[in-house]
Amino acid sequence: MKLFTTSILALLLLSGTASAQTNTLYDDTRLSTIYITIPPDSLKLIYDSVLSDHYFLARFVFDDNIKRDTLENIGFRLRGNTSRYSQKKSFKISFNEYVSGRKYQGVKKLNLNGEHNDPTMIREKLYYDIWKRAGMVERRTNFMKLFINGSYYGLYTNLEEMEKEWLSLVYKKNGGNLYKCTYPADLVYHGPDQQTYKDLENSTVTGGRVYELQTNKSADDYTRLANLIGALNQQPNAAFALNIAKILDVNYYLKALALDVATGNWDDYAYNKNNYYLYDNPADSTFDFISYDPDNTFGVDWFGIDWATRDCRQWINTGMALPLAQKLLAIPAFFNTYKLFLDTIANTVISPDSIFPRIDAMKLLIQQAAEADTYRTLDYGYTVADFNNAFTSFNKAHVKYGLKPFLEKRKEKILSQLHPAGIDPGNQEKRGLTLFPNPAGDFVTISFARVPTGKVTITVIDVLGKTNMTTGGEKLNVGSITLPVQELKTGIYFITIESSGTIYKEKFVKL
Repeated sequence: MKLFTTSILALLLLSGTASAQTNTLYDDTRLSTIYITIPPDSLKLIYDSVLSDHYFLARFVFDDNIKRDTLENIGFRLRGNTSRYSQKKSFKISFNEYVSGRKYQGVKKLNLNGEHNDPTMIREKLYYDIWKRAGMVERRTNFMKLFINGSYYGLYTNLEEMEKEWLSLVYKKNGGNLYKCTYPADLVYHGPDQQTYKDLENSTVTGGRVYELQTNKSADDYTRLANLIGALNQQPNAAFALNIAKILDVNYYLKALALDVATGNWDDYAYNKNNYYLYDNPADSTFDFISYDPDNTFGVDWFGIDWATRDCRQWINTGMALPLAQKLLAIPAFFNTYKLFLDTIANTVISPDSIFPRIDAMKLLIQQAAEADTYRTLDYGYTVADFNNAFTSFNKAHVKYGLKPFLEKRKEKILSQLHPAGIDPGNQEKRGLTLFPNPAGDFVTISFARVPTGKVTITVIDVLGKTNMTTGGEKLNVGSITLPVQELKTGIYFITIESSGTIYKEKFVKL
């Protein structure tokens, strides 16, 4: 992919002009506090005019438990769509609204989500952790306590603003167009005129464009977006597969779709034509698909659908025209890639032994702040007992699963649906080896449960039957071997491992 950070797992941001300290604004190992001081009449106006995007003048204090910073003259308002009508509000902070160009710890704005739908209060953060672990572009998130005029307003998720500053962190070339796509952003073709797509209005309470340009606003150029939509609305045949790969990073979208399906994120493109970004990356002239606003995940349901058991092979909402998902999965090679992504995600990223320790750590971090959050109780009557039970066993209102039972059930169902005959190639350890990562970037490692006693020969073949790599029958002194695959083209490969008469056959995706 296009990441230019040294490591996806260690993304650092230099401090902004307001502080020279190391960035702690998104440190998710600590629970920091934000204090807002605002005239009472301004706060009343915010609550009386929930649809307003007017920023009111306020003072901002950030306390990371080591150092306290104060910024005067910041902007403060509500944020969100339907959540504006909730009892527990979500807020937006702008450091540059009244002081032009100002940043704090490298950012211009903060997004504080109240998570009023979620009794655990960690679903959104957990999704972004999973998204990052799967190798997708990071959106930094952590938890914050919020005080307004000295009163505790509760525990919040602090979400990084996705705009030019964010692009500069995660992309080598960050001057491309970034589009924020909200309901009903179905990517249905309405002709070649770019103005048609500019004029489409979303149906949320705040209004605005369905495809809202976040960067290069003065140019306001939708030509390439119109070209992408036009390409997506062709017949799904061999020519379509070839052409769409020239304007869309197909594998990146298929992995994003697999992550949504694995986490039960239905308020996305493939089920609800909502909540994603498209970045026209100038590095390779293809669009990247980036999911966002994943609060309706991990068993949250408003439709009477069991998202833990829903068939991953038939996830897409057939009641809508959704060409990005429908046309791509109609191509057998793309559908197979999607299933490989799902298999790997189910066996690694959302597997209980992998994700449960992370869930436990987040719960421990926020426990006291969540229990003291009285605003958390106002919308659905969530009690302290509900907070604790929601991690293990829960079925109340729109939340049909405890967080951990959902992940256990989701993994089980994905693997049984992908392998209905009961053969699970993703569960390789049962057969004596593990191949990881899959999909692979520069390297793929094959680990054996026991060191092979004989010589090991490995052959890598592409989907056309061409041998791309062969290792020369050597005896291993350790239980693993790492193959460099960076020279392989993007696609699906079959790998055969032979030792002492035992033959293993695996399949992997090269990104």
